[in-house]
Amino acid sequence: MVDGDKDELSLTPEDQRFIESLGLHFEDKAGFPRIGGRMLGLLMLASKPLALGTIAELLKVSPASVSTNIRSFHTKGLVEEIGLPGDRRHYYVFSDTAFEHQFDDALEGLTEILQIMRTRMERLGPDDALRMQRFLATIEFFDFFRGVVQSSREHWNARKKGAAPSSVPEPTRSVS
Repeated sequence: MVDGDKDELSLTPEDQRFIESLGLHFEDKAGFPRIGGRMLGLLMLASKPLALGTIAELLKVSPASVSTNIRSFHTKGLVEEIGLPGDRRHYYVFSDTAFEHQFDDALEGLTEILQIMRTRMERLGPDDALRMQRFLATIEFFDFFRGVVQSSREHWNARKKGAAPSSVPEPTRSVS
Protein backbone atom coordinates (compact mmCIF):
# COMPACT_ATOMS: atom_id res chain seq x y z
CA MET A 1 0.00 0.00 0.00
CA VAL A 2 1.16 3.55 -0.69
CA ASP A 3 2.01 5.92 2.14
CA GLY A 4 2.73 9.62 1.79
CA ASP A 5 6.01 9.79 3.71
CA LYS A 6 9.00 9.65 1.38
CA ASP A 7 10.80 6.97 3.41
CA GLU A 8 7.77 4.66 3.52
CA LEU A 9 6.70 4.70 -0.11
CA SER A 10 6.33 1.31 -1.68
CA LEU A 11 4.00 -0.46 -4.04
CA THR A 12 3.20 -4.13 -3.68
CA PRO A 13 3.10 -6.28 -6.82
CA GLU A 14 -0.70 -6.33 -6.43
CA ASP A 15 -0.74 -2.50 -6.29
CA GLN A 16 1.43 -2.36 -9.41
CA ARG A 17 -0.88 -4.73 -11.31
CA PHE A 18 -3.90 -2.64 -10.33
CA ILE A 19 -2.20 0.59 -11.41
CA GLU A 20 -1.15 -0.88 -14.76
CA SER A 21 -4.59 -2.41 -15.38
CA LEU A 22 -6.29 0.91 -14.69
CA GLY A 23 -3.84 2.66 -17.00
CA LEU A 24 -4.65 0.27 -19.83
CA HIS A 25 -8.38 0.51 -19.19
CA PHE A 26 -8.43 4.30 -19.25
CA GLU A 27 -6.26 4.33 -22.37
CA ASP A 28 -8.40 1.78 -24.26
CA LYS A 29 -11.89 2.68 -23.04
CA ALA A 30 -11.87 6.28 -21.87
CA GLY A 31 -9.42 7.96 -24.24
CA PHE A 32 -7.06 9.06 -21.46
CA PRO A 33 -3.31 8.70 -21.80
CA ARG A 34 -2.15 5.51 -20.07
CA ILE A 35 -0.19 7.56 -17.54
CA GLY A 36 -3.45 9.26 -16.53
CA GLY A 37 -5.10 5.98 -15.63
CA ARG A 38 -1.98 4.90 -13.78
CA MET A 39 -1.97 8.15 -11.81
CA LEU A 40 -5.62 7.70 -10.83
CA GLY A 41 -4.85 4.16 -9.70
CA LEU A 42 -1.94 5.34 -7.59
CA LEU A 43 -3.98 8.12 -6.00
CA MET A 44 -6.81 5.68 -5.24
CA LEU A 45 -4.33 3.50 -3.34
CA ALA A 46 -2.50 6.32 -1.56
CA SER A 47 -3.29 6.62 2.13
CA LYS A 48 -1.80 10.13 2.26
CA PRO A 49 -1.57 13.08 -0.16
CA LEU A 50 1.14 12.77 -2.81
CA ALA A 51 3.29 15.49 -4.36
CA LEU A 52 3.85 15.61 -8.13
CA GLY A 53 7.47 14.51 -7.78
CA THR A 54 6.49 11.54 -5.65
CA ILE A 55 3.87 10.46 -8.19
CA ALA A 56 6.45 10.72 -10.98
CA GLU A 57 9.00 8.75 -8.97
CA LEU A 58 6.61 5.96 -8.03
CA LEU A 59 5.31 5.57 -11.58
CA LYS A 60 8.75 6.09 -13.17
CA VAL A 61 7.50 8.82 -15.50
CA SER A 62 8.45 12.42 -16.16
CA PRO A 63 7.28 15.13 -13.77
CA ALA A 64 6.03 17.11 -16.79
CA SER A 65 3.70 14.28 -17.78
CA VAL A 66 2.38 14.06 -14.23
CA SER A 67 1.85 17.82 -14.12
CA THR A 68 -0.07 17.85 -17.42
CA ASN A 69 -2.36 15.00 -16.39
CA ILE A 70 -2.93 16.24 -12.84
CA ARG A 71 -4.14 19.62 -14.16
CA SER A 72 -6.67 17.85 -16.37
CA PHE A 73 -7.85 15.63 -13.52
CA HIS A 74 -8.13 18.60 -11.17
CA THR A 75 -10.28 20.45 -13.72
CA LYS A 76 -12.51 17.38 -14.11
CA GLY A 77 -12.88 16.99 -10.34
CA LEU A 78 -11.11 13.61 -10.22
CA VAL A 79 -8.40 14.82 -7.85
CA GLU A 80 -8.19 17.52 -5.21
CA GLU A 81 -5.19 19.74 -4.58
CA ILE A 82 -4.25 20.35 -0.98
CA GLY A 83 -1.47 22.08 0.91
CA LEU A 84 0.35 20.77 3.94
CA PRO A 85 1.45 23.08 6.77
CA GLY A 86 5.06 24.17 6.41
CA ASP A 87 5.40 22.76 2.88
CA ARG A 88 5.17 24.89 -0.27
CA ARG A 89 4.57 21.94 -2.58
CA HIS A 90 1.16 21.02 -3.94
CA TYR A 91 -0.22 17.66 -2.92
CA TYR A 92 -2.99 15.66 -4.51
CA VAL A 93 -5.58 13.18 -3.30
CA PHE A 94 -8.19 11.17 -5.14
CA SER A 95 -11.52 13.00 -4.82
CA ASP A 96 -14.22 11.26 -2.82
CA THR A 97 -16.70 12.42 -5.46
CA ALA A 98 -14.41 11.85 -8.44
CA PHE A 99 -16.77 10.03 -10.74
CA GLU A 100 -19.94 11.87 -9.76
CA HIS A 101 -18.65 14.77 -11.86
CA GLN A 102 -18.91 12.51 -14.89
CA PHE A 103 -22.69 12.93 -14.87
CA ASP A 104 -22.34 16.70 -15.20
CA ASP A 105 -19.64 16.43 -17.86
CA ALA A 106 -21.73 13.97 -19.87
CA LEU A 107 -24.87 16.11 -19.63
CA GLU A 108 -22.94 19.20 -20.65
CA GLY A 109 -21.40 17.41 -23.64
CA LEU A 110 -24.74 15.95 -24.73
CA THR A 111 -26.46 19.33 -24.44
CA GLU A 112 -23.72 20.92 -26.55
CA ILE A 113 -23.88 18.28 -29.30
CA LEU A 114 -27.67 18.59 -29.41
CA GLN A 115 -27.38 22.35 -29.83
CA ILE A 116 -24.83 21.93 -32.63
CA MET A 117 -27.06 19.40 -34.40
CA ARG A 118 -30.24 21.46 -34.03
CA THR A 119 -28.54 24.64 -35.20
CA ARG A 120 -27.28 22.97 -38.38
CA MET A 121 -30.54 21.08 -38.96
CA GLU A 122 -32.47 24.37 -38.96
CA ARG A 123 -30.44 25.44 -41.99
CA LEU A 124 -31.20 22.38 -44.08
CA GLY A 125 -33.14 23.05 -47.24
CA PRO A 126 -36.30 21.35 -48.49
CA ASP A 127 -34.24 19.11 -50.80
CA ASP A 128 -32.15 17.73 -47.91
CA ALA A 129 -34.42 14.82 -46.91
CA LEU A 130 -31.55 12.36 -46.38
CA ARG A 131 -29.59 14.83 -44.27
CA MET A 132 -32.73 15.73 -42.33
CA GLN A 133 -33.32 12.05 -41.58
CA ARG A 134 -29.75 11.67 -40.32
CA PHE A 135 -29.99 14.74 -38.13
CA LEU A 136 -33.36 13.71 -36.68
CA ALA A 137 -32.08 10.21 -35.87
CA THR A 138 -28.92 11.60 -34.27
CA ILE A 139 -30.85 14.17 -32.25
CA GLU A 140 -33.32 11.52 -31.10
CA PHE A 141 -30.47 9.29 -29.92
CA PHE A 142 -28.57 12.02 -28.06
CA ASP A 143 -31.76 13.37 -26.51
CA PHE A 144 -32.66 9.86 -25.31
CA PHE A 145 -29.14 9.30 -23.99
CA ARG A 146 -29.20 12.64 -22.17
CA GLY A 147 -32.40 11.49 -20.44
CA VAL A 148 -30.73 8.23 -19.42
CA VAL A 149 -27.76 10.10 -17.94
CA GLN A 150 -30.05 12.56 -16.14
CA SER A 151 -32.11 9.69 -14.72
CA SER A 152 -28.95 7.86 -13.66
CA ARG A 153 -27.68 10.96 -11.88
CA GLU A 154 -30.99 11.27 -10.02
CA HIS A 155 -30.86 7.58 -9.03
CA TRP A 156 -27.28 7.97 -7.85
CA ASN A 157 -28.09 11.05 -5.76
CA ALA A 158 -31.10 9.28 -4.22
CA ARG A 159 -28.97 6.25 -3.48
CA LYS A 160 -26.35 8.38 -1.74
CA LYS A 161 -29.05 9.89 0.45
CA GLY A 162 -30.25 6.42 1.40
CA ALA A 163 -33.46 6.65 -0.60
CA ALA A 164 -32.50 4.64 -3.64
CA PRO A 165 -35.45 3.80 -5.87
CA SER A 166 -36.28 0.10 -5.88
CA SER A 167 -35.58 -0.07 -9.61
CA VAL A 168 -31.87 0.54 -9.01
CA PRO A 169 -30.16 -2.77 -8.25
CA GLU A 170 -27.69 -3.01 -5.42
CA PRO A 171 -24.16 -3.89 -6.56
CA THR A 172 -23.22 -7.51 -6.23
CA ARG A 173 -20.32 -8.39 -4.00
CA SER A 174 -18.38 -11.55 -4.47
CA VAL A 175 -17.64 -13.50 -1.34
CA SER A 176 -14.11 -14.84 -1.23
